[in-house]
Amino acid sequence: MNARIDKLILENLLLLIFRMIFILIIYQVCRLFHLLYNIDYFSTLNLYSYIKIVYGSLKFDLSAILYTNSLLIFLSLFPLNIFSNNSFKSLNKYIFILFNFFAITLNIIDALYYPFSKNRFTISFINEFSNENNILSFIVRFGLDYWYLIPIMTLTIYMLKYIANITLCEENIIYNLRNLPLSVTIAIIFFSLTVFGCRGSFIYKNRPITISNAGKYANNPNEISLIINTPFSLLRTAHIKDLKKKRFLEEIDLTQIYNIKHHYKNSEFNKKNIIIIILESMGMEYYGAYNNTPSYTPFLDSLINHSYSSYNSFSNGKKSIDAMPAILASIPNTEFHFSLSKYTTNSIQGIGSLLDSEGYTTSFFHGAPNGSMGFESMASLCGIKTYYGMNEYNNNEDFDGLWGIWDDKFFNYFANQLNLMKEPFFSGFFSCSSHHPYKIPKDSKRSYEEGKHPMHKCVQYTDHSLQRFFNQVKDEEWYKNTLFVITADHTNISFDKKYKTSIGIFRVPIIFFDPSENKKTPYKSQNIIQHIDILPSILSYIGYNKPFISFGNNLFDLTKNKFAINYHVDYQLIIDDKVIIYNEFSDEITQIYNFENDQLLKNNIINKIDFNILKEYKQRIHAFIQSYNNRMIDNNLKL
Repeated sequence: MNARIDKLILENLLLLIFRMIFILIIYQVCRLFHLLYNIDYFSTLNLYSYIKIVYGSLKFDLSAILYTNSLLIFLSLFPLNIFSNNSFKSLNKYIFILFNFFAITLNIIDALYYPFSKNRFTISFINEFSNENNILSFIVRFGLDYWYLIPIMTLTIYMLKYIANITLCEENIIYNLRNLPLSVTIAIIFFSLTVFGCRGSFIYKNRPITISNAGKYANNPNEISLIINTPFSLLRTAHIKDLKKKRFLEEIDLTQIYNIKHHYKNSEFNKKNIIIIILESMGMEYYGAYNNTPSYTPFLDSLINHSYSSYNSFSNGKKSIDAMPAILASIPNTEFHFSLSKYTTNSIQGIGSLLDSEGYTTSFFHGAPNGSMGFESMASLCGIKTYYGMNEYNNNEDFDGLWGIWDDKFFNYFANQLNLMKEPFFSGFFSCSSHHPYKIPKDSKRSYEEGKHPMHKCVQYTDHSLQRFFNQVKDEEWYKNTLFVITADHTNISFDKKYKTSIGIFRVPIIFFDPSENKKTPYKSQNIIQHIDILPSILSYIGYNKPFISFGNNLFDLTKNKFAINYHVDYQLIIDDKVIIYNEFSDEITQIYNFENDQLLKNNIINKIDFNILKEYKQRIHAFIQSYNNRMIDNNLKL
């Protein structure tokens, strides 16, 4: 008897798995329908690309299916006798049919609606019609226009009913003390796998997959709608606040105040190699070159003396996921993270796509497990052709056990790969080691100062790793024909109070180093610069002479007033010697500080500011929000 019950428990698990597989197949059929119905939008798609899309879609489909069927999974596997009787079996059957019918129908309707939306449904689609009084009329009209949905939906119900019947465990399972360990073990394992499947990764430190992760499998943003599915799109955008269109300024006034169209017409294109190095968490507080305090970055301090840099340089976000869009595509973080938003399906002009069209070889290096932080996908969305991660490094002996390959090892790998690249090339590098839990390799032969915090030893280790990289490449032929840009993604642990203020938490180094000793670079400035200025500044520096979109400015153009904008509870505009705090809800500037004279931002001087100047500040913030929101909503981010 007990053996028979054990067999039934395993049979019940297998039948549940078969149900999920059948639904996975139906999702792929819906995807093919989406492609065929909208073939004009995917006319450039070839068989290889479609196979890549199908392969990439599996984790998104699995995530959506597991979310949709999570209640069914719980009721099917939780070891209570009440859940195995005939009444609950019938309930499970109808839960399976109802929930999956809803999900599959959404996929089908979305394929029909795609020519109008050019995107999968998001939660904003529901919100768009939530205030309509005649919503029933919209549904009736849609039903009349797409009458053939009725037989498709009817067929879907019968198909789901058939799947439910053939995957039903006919005998009732009777749980007792003898079989409880087996059933509990199965439940725990399958529940855990369900959680990992919903997240899209077995690596606990990875963020749950989002729409932007589909960029890894897409050749262009349009294809993302084929890779993801509608239930997944709705689930991942349910908690994200949509942008709203703004009309603060007329278009002619908008472009005068904040023109994001750039064109360096009179430039002579000099195809220098470009290397961007993003240092994990290495905020400005750690550098002796910017502070009258002990330095933890002796090599970077020496490099700064031969570079363009500014003490007033800022990130546009506070997380690693904000750095790549800002640095590589000039797209700042605002009240939401771009890389986690639905707007990642927009067509963007990243540094990879801009330079690829000029014959550059493009690549990006990050020593973490491939897929970590969504960097591989974001690199692809920015037009970067080749990605090197932990998979390509292929030596787990150099893994730090948590984040990725040790910095000195991966910098060495980076140098070796650069020597194999065809010039001109662009390459990005994102370091790993200067991060919690603040570890450095045990076999490190160099001794580092303890500092005030374990992070300080990590900073010294990464600085030394960078020094070894430069020593390794400085005699290569390509070296002197290369512009190096070095920055940090965000700040980390701080001790100095001025680095804990609402602008101090954004202070990161931005260093332009040209070993050919171009007269543009050896210049220590006080100009305000930000991450989103890196892209236009690089393009200006090499004489790129085609038009492009950028929310940032060219830092080498000294005729324009520089500013930075970031989001910390409210919008912050950093301009001249002021930081202006703007509350979007009230549409008011609430605070102004002179950060030069008041480094701790204690004295709100808004009442001392002339009305006309206050108006100019507000107009500049309005111009930014209007440009950003409207272009994101209209998918108008490239020329």
